[in-house]
Amino acid sequence: MAKKKLFLVLILGFFAALFLHNAWFYPYNSGYDAGIHQIYTRIITFEKRIPTPLDTPESYNPPLFYFLSGKLAQLFTPLFAGNFFDALKLWQILIALLMPVIGFLWYDIFLSLNRKKPDLSLFFLFWLLSLPVIMKLAPMYNIETPSLIIGSFIVWYFIKFVLPKPSLIKILWLGIFAGIIFSLRIMSGSLLLSLGLGIFLIYWFKKISFKQMLIYNLLFTVVTLAIGGQYYYFFKDQGVFDSGENVAELYRVPFFQRQPRSFYLDTFLRTMMRNPIRESFPNRFIPIFYSTFWGDYWNYYRQRRYPLSAEEQIKFKDSTNKVKISAERLKVLAWQNRINLIPTLILIIGLFAAIKKLILSIWQRRATYQQISENFLTLFFIWAFLFFFYTNIQFPNVYKGDTIKASYVLYAIPVLIYFAVKWLGSTKKIKWLFYPLVAMVAVSILFNLNFDYF
Repeated sequence: MAKKKLFLVLILGFFAALFLHNAWFYPYNSGYDAGIHQIYTRIITFEKRIPTPLDTPESYNPPLFYFLSGKLAQLFTPLFAGNFFDALKLWQILIALLMPVIGFLWYDIFLSLNRKKPDLSLFFLFWLLSLPVIMKLAPMYNIETPSLIIGSFIVWYFIKFVLPKPSLIKILWLGIFAGIIFSLRIMSGSLLLSLGLGIFLIYWFKKISFKQMLIYNLLFTVVTLAIGGQYYYFFKDQGVFDSGENVAELYRVPFFQRQPRSFYLDTFLRTMMRNPIRESFPNRFIPIFYSTFWGDYWNYYRQRRYPLSAEEQIKFKDSTNKVKISAERLKVLAWQNRINLIPTLILIIGLFAAIKKLILSIWQRRATYQQISENFLTLFFIWAFLFFFYTNIQFPNVYKGDTIKASYVLYAIPVLIYFAVKWLGSTKKIKWLFYPLVAMVAVSILFNLNFDYF
């Protein structure tokens, strides 16, 4: 046990150093839509108002993230020669320090539900924190990483404290935490819905009465909306239920026709394995989602060790940074997609195995604490992905598809790794299958670490 704790500390320490390194060297203004996010931050910090769509396309977001990061930067602006935006570097560092905490919370969840598998718990932790989509997002100035941090805490609290023995005070605290994350981003509504369904599962599996379930869900909903719903109510006429995209003309089009057939079906498999970069497969859901999960399709994570050659500088002299990419870096992105093909299949198999178990346990109305917890996690990922997929149809960007980003489900991605590792563990007795698969995942982890910001 002491050896396992030592490995845990070493893993968390390694990734803490890695995240801090990335936060220090990654420019504060280089992430997804960083510029228009920072306009929001400047306005709420100095003008003390919530911006309008004329100020920034990000005006539909709740103000909590911008208020907190802005106040932190304002407090330490004197240390940065009076430059408010430079002081946002401290927000990047704060997030970097909190990223290993996410790893520990999910490690604790995995170990609590799989007490006889401490080795798999450490493997789960390492795989989770090495994911390119997490590595890439962590140093960027965005809402997704704070949502991942708070969402991970909420899931941990729900599984560790609410599910085993629910009570009014625990549900009250759950509602407070849920209200906070709802004040960050409307997409977190998928987590709130999953928590409500999680409380229903406790009743369904005969752990509490129907009356208790109703009281708990009512209390949870009232507290959550009282804290996190105010912005959506008072600003409901100012575009808070939009996405920043100008898609009003499409509202008359039937829902599933707002996106072309190619959005749903095209895979561009060969191109995805050779040229997984912006404009290669515009507005195609599968290849863009895959390439943002394992790589950098939108080209915001430009590693310093892959500069443009003299010929490439001439080639891209009139282009924006978003499309500038060296041949060497393009080769790295292609390998990212290739090497993670088998791990992707493992993720999919693990998720479908979890869905099968969810359906069977609901049908039989029998489940242990571990099964109820895993049923909740399954519902959480399903709803998070459905919310994300819905927004891509409701607010389509048909000319390039830049709403297709794996980062939008960042707060639910740990669930994918959880069930992938669970499924891998279930194959341990089939040695000819287990060890090659673990080796493939291990190789992909090495590639993912090499993908880091150096």
